[in-house]
Amino acid sequence: MSCGPDGRGPVPIIDIAPFAAGQSPRRTGVVDKVRAACEDIGFFVITGHGIPSALVARIYDASRAFFDLPAEEKNAVGETGAVMGGLMHFPLGKEALAATLGNEAIGDLKETLDFGPGFWGDGWPAKPPDLEPAWRAYYEAMSDLAATLRNIFAGAIGLEADYFEDKFRGHLSSLRVIDYPEQSVPPAPGQLRAGAHSDYGVLTILRTEDAPGGLQVCTRAGCWTDVPHIADSFVVNIGDAMMRWTNDRWVSTPHRVVNPPTDPGKPTRRQSIAYFHNLPRDTVIECLPPFREAGTPPKYPAITYGEYAQLRYRQAHGDDKRLNLTDDTRSPEPNSPPYS
Repeated sequence: MSCGPDGRGPVPIIDIAPFAAGQSPRRTGVVDKVRAACEDIGFFVITGHGIPSALVARIYDASRAFFDLPAEEKNAVGETGAVMGGLMHFPLGKEALAATLGNEAIGDLKETLDFGPGFWGDGWPAKPPDLEPAWRAYYEAMSDLAATLRNIFAGAIGLEADYFEDKFRGHLSSLRVIDYPEQSVPPAPGQLRAGAHSDYGVLTILRTEDAPGGLQVCTRAGCWTDVPHIADSFVVNIGDAMMRWTNDRWVSTPHRVVNPPTDPGKPTRRQSIAYFHNLPRDTVIECLPPFREAGTPPKYPAITYGEYAQLRYRQAHGDDKRLNLTDDTRSPEPNSPPYS
């Protein structure tokens, strides 16, 4: 089902500057808008976030320079390695996100780089020289923005502003930059730039690019709608862990990245930058107090984030697969990327 020709759907645009500035009642207005978005569709676009455009341009340019390297140089960076906080590279078609929802595993038409301070990776390449500094600077900025969003979420749920802070100390967040190349040959039947999936963690902060073939969200009515592109904004969505925390009152919505039209009229290569805000391994996810109902047990039993991530990963990839979230830096094991 599609949502009509205008490309605009129910994904709201929210200026969060009044919250960061501590202005009431406009601060309350931000909280109310975020609550409504999380309950209705689980996605919203934020402006007024305070992230410098130069910081975004820096990681964008450094990542594009890597993706433009010859294949043999890029492929020298592996999918895992012995470096905690190293880089992971996944070539075109290596990942099939639709399989995480039980659909056919067709390789996505994208190439990715992944990094998380708490994940094993390969050594950072010498070229481009600014790659690692740019990524680490952006990661820190996104972690700060995520802290602001956590405070907004706490207010939206009716909790104290610092309720989540101790639960995120040592968080297992990660960063991914995705290159969607020009499509010189037609995709296979059912093949997309990124198949329909939901995110595992608490929240995602995404920087998109205005190019044909972009992000779509599936509404509660089963309608696929485009996420609006607003200059200098970020797309925020909640993940499965947050949905579980709220006893399914907030929704983690399936989303996908579609192919560009056959006659787009302009270049279709696009690059997205995603920050996945995940809990520490030992943080317990259980129904938050405002969502508990007297005499009615929560929908889900309490579970640590590490156990939950393992469960979701096995559901998507088979019972014999394991996502490495160990804190033991002495004996690295192969791990998949810090999945969305």
